[in-house]
Amino acid sequence: MEQTVELFLRQVWAGLEDIYGREKRRIDKISAWSPLQAGIFNYVKITRSLPERGLSPRQLAIDVYEPLPWSDSAYRFELDFDPEQNPEAWTDDKLRGEFWPALQQKIVELRKSGQMGARFFDYRLDLELEFHRADRKQPLKLSAALIDADKREQLRQTLDAFIARKVLAPGPARPKQEDLFFFAELLFNPNFLPAGRDAPDAGAIEPLLSAVAGKLRDQPQRLAQWRGEYKRALRNWAERLFLPHYFEPAGDYSLSFTPKPETERPQADADSLDFFVYAALKIGESEPDLRLQYLGYADLLGSDTARRYLTAGSGIVDSRRRGSLFVGQANDVLQSIELKLLAEEEPAYREALDDLCALLEQGFPNTYALKLKSGEKRWLPLKTLAKSPLHRFFANALHYPALFPAIARYAELAMEEYAWYNDVEPGEKSVMPGTYAVFGLGLRSEAYFPLLLRYMALVDTEHQSAQDEYAAAFVAAHGLSGRTLPVLVAILLASGQSAKPIKPCPIDTPELARLLLTSLEMLPEHERDTVRYRLFGDADKLARTAKKAEPELRAALEQIRAAAP
Repeated sequence: MEQTVELFLRQVWAGLEDIYGREKRRIDKISAWSPLQAGIFNYVKITRSLPERGLSPRQLAIDVYEPLPWSDSAYRFELDFDPEQNPEAWTDDKLRGEFWPALQQKIVELRKSGQMGARFFDYRLDLELEFHRADRKQPLKLSAALIDADKREQLRQTLDAFIARKVLAPGPARPKQEDLFFFAELLFNPNFLPAGRDAPDAGAIEPLLSAVAGKLRDQPQRLAQWRGEYKRALRNWAERLFLPHYFEPAGDYSLSFTPKPETERPQADADSLDFFVYAALKIGESEPDLRLQYLGYADLLGSDTARRYLTAGSGIVDSRRRGSLFVGQANDVLQSIELKLLAEEEPAYREALDDLCALLEQGFPNTYALKLKSGEKRWLPLKTLAKSPLHRFFANALHYPALFPAIARYAELAMEEYAWYNDVEPGEKSVMPGTYAVFGLGLRSEAYFPLLLRYMALVDTEHQSAQDEYAAAFVAAHGLSGRTLPVLVAILLASGQSAKPIKPCPIDTPELARLLLTSLEMLPEHERDTVRYRLFGDADKLARTAKKAEPELRAALEQIRAAAP
């Protein structure tokens, strides 16, 4: 081996050993491992960069985690020599023919030695070299995938046993929280596909996704985590393994792709294209814009299924909707409904409500977005609610008291924990299906307090805040009494973490204060503190309020303060 190339190899290897030594000390402290995690390290990139102004020309970067376009986590070292001083020693042939195979051999030997421990290396390690020179516009780029066949086979057997025992087997056995990420990754990993397949099989994948979901049904947060993990893994498969064959990224930080010229774009593999459409539907359950984008890509690649989905949906429900006083269109794949009311009157809204209920009863997604053509523009008295077509439709329908039972029926069909309408961009204005209907009914009539209580028990207080403003509107609509105070307490308990105290404080009589005290005594301490804060502010503010109150109210407020220290 050329002396300079050998020196380069020694310095690269010394840097990599230093990095691995630091990383090993860290991972040796990890105790919670998933059996589906073969190892941590699966990537190495060696980069020799051109010198920038004021920096050393001998800079070497080593990545042991695949870098993101917007970040730089490389370890940096100084070479003992300047490659620009002896360019004939750094030809492509020497780097490719001498340095590159020697580096691969050293990594293979280190993995086989076992000195880093069984969990240090993954079954596959992607190795890259990027060598820049001052006299070249393009750097030399080399890559190799180093696969430990024995470790991969062991992982395959572990995966098969995991599916049999933790996923498909009846009984209480189920994946642990630390298993979900790795199980999702392996399901779509091309290195674990059945023989003869170029892409995952949706027919085989869907029962596994559903089986895990069924086992986690009693743990809503874990279920939401599982759905997030497999959608993330599906997106990785789509954007790293499928789309690059046919499209170019629109930019380093872009989430969209542009088609390659037809002369550079191969014919799409039928199995891969079908699975890409399946991925679009699964991801689209929570990211409707991405579903539309993916289906558009699939349509361009010649998928008849994608084209049908874009125009008419799955066919499970009739896409054309019509009554005597409304016309519309429903697409269950895009989770969208278009509705045009032919008259602004109670019968028109009744027909539309009945049709919405019929769609939900047929399995239409309750997270749909609505396009509405209607002459009326009413809104609920809640400033933080998005002024979306869905909000407007239910505010208009609530103008007719005779429709309240139909609106309540819709709400019962629509409500679902950890689900959100797609009527706005995901964010602080996102609300659970049924929100506009329930909020409106809860302000209009005490008959729907039980429905309101069920809603407040379901709402995700970590990711939805629209209910924070509802408490003040509820008090303004109904006042406080022995009937309404328990409902107000339930509303307050559903507050998000950023909810502020109600202004003005509605507990302004001794009778109300004593009723509140009775309600607080039935709650655990942390819930008592939540209710007290939403009504009075912090403990000091409650003390100041009590001090200013007349004697009988003061005594009751002091008891409330003592009940929620």
